[in-house]
Amino acid sequence: MSYNHDLETATELPPKKLTQLKASTSPALPRPSIIRNYSEKLENNKRNGLDLELSDDTEAVIVKKVRWAPIIGARSSSKCFNYTTPSSTKQIPFDQDTPDEVRLAHELRLAVHRGGGSIDPEKNFELRAHLSPLQLPYSQVQRILKECELYERDYNTYFLYMDYGRQLVAMVCKVRTNNLNEMKLRLANFLRQNKSRFFNRHLLSETGFIKANFPKSMLSPDDFHQTLSTDAMWCKATGSCITDFEKNEVLFKCQPHDLREVTAKLRHCGYKIIHTELGYCPNKPMVHLNDRQMKSYQEFLNRLKQDQDIVKVYDNVRVQ
Repeated sequence: MSYNHDLETATELPPKKLTQLKASTSPALPRPSIIRNYSEKLENNKRNGLDLELSDDTEAVIVKKVRWAPIIGARSSSKCFNYTTPSSTKQIPFDQDTPDEVRLAHELRLAVHRGGGSIDPEKNFELRAHLSPLQLPYSQVQRILKECELYERDYNTYFLYMDYGRQLVAMVCKVRTNNLNEMKLRLANFLRQNKSRFFNRHLLSETGFIKANFPKSMLSPDDFHQTLSTDAMWCKATGSCITDFEKNEVLFKCQPHDLREVTAKLRHCGYKIIHTELGYCPNKPMVHLNDRQMKSYQEFLNRLKQDQDIVKVYDNVRVQ
C-alpha cells in the first residue's frame, strides 16, 4: 500500500526543469598557432613570410606603355614601296626633267582608267592601243599595270543619264570614279550652262556590242552584207553593220545577257574579236540635228569628255 501511495504523490508533484546541454558532433581541436620559422635553409618563397622585413617606402607603380603597330599608310619611308606610276587620273603637264618612264607610266594609267579599269588588254581597248607602240621592258610594264590595278580598286563604274538642249538629245555617260556625288556636283554647273540636266527619258536601252574582223576579205559588198546578216542571225545577234569595209571591221549588237554566248559563236564562225562591251543603244528613231545644232552639240561633247572620269558617251544622234 505504501508503494502505490508513493506513485500517486509522485504524479501530483510538478515536473522539475532540467538543464539543456549543447552537444557537438565535431571533436574539440586546439586553436592553431603560427610558428615563426627561423630556418635559413628554406627559400624565400617557401617561408611563411613572418621573418621578412618590409620597408616603409612604397614602390612606384610601373606603367607599361603599349606601342600600337602602325597602319600601312603610316609606315616608315624605308619600308615603303616606291611607285613609278602617278595616281592622278588627270592629264599631268610634266617638266622637261621628268623621266620617260614616268611619262609612259602616266599614259598607261590614263588608258587603264578610261578603258574601264581593267589591266587585261583583251578587255581594255584603250590599254591595248597604248601597249602596241610602247617601248618598255616587259617586267617594267607588268609592274606599272600592277600599280594601276592597286589604284583602280577604289574606283567604280556608273552610268549617268543626261538630257541635252531641253530634251533635244538623250545621253548616257559611262563614268568611273571613286566619289559619285562629288562628280555630279562638279558637272552640275556645266550642264546648267548648256541647258542640260541629269534626267532619264528611257530612250536608250542597255545593249551588248561586239567589234570584230570579218574572216573573208575577197567578197563583194553585196555578198559581204548577205554573209554578215546570215552570221548575225545564226549567232543570235540582234543587229550588225560594217564599220570599215577596207579593214573588214564589223559591229554586232546583242542582248546584254547573251554577250558571252554570241561572242563564242562568232569566234566559232572565224571572226577575230577586237573588243566587247556593254553599252547603250537608242530604242527609238535617232535624232537628226542641223549644222548649227550639231556644232554646238559637238562642242558640248568635247568639253564633257575632258573630265577625267568620263569613259564613254552614248547618245541618240544620227551621224551624218
